[in-house]
Amino acid sequence: MRIDKFLWCTRYYKTRNMATNACKKGHIRINEQTAKPSRDVYPLDHIMVRKNQVNHELTVLDLPESRVGAKLVDIYRKITTP
Repeated sequence: MRIDKFLWCTRYYKTRNMATNACKKGHIRINEQTAKPSRDVYPLDHIMVRKNQVNHELTVLDLPESRVGAKLVDIYRKITTP
């Protein structure tokens, strides 16, 4: 699954276009490398999202089929922000 779609599905961004723009600006890193919007995400990848001047770190546990409800987001990611 693409990183922009994953971030939209797990509700880090309201629209997929916002997630794509964040990737293009360099706010998204996967395994310490800057990610393009088309970069694929796999389980156990470490993602760093810089949003509103705060770094959010997470680990991918599973890939959702589509956008999930707020209560189900924790099934697909684990927050590792220090």
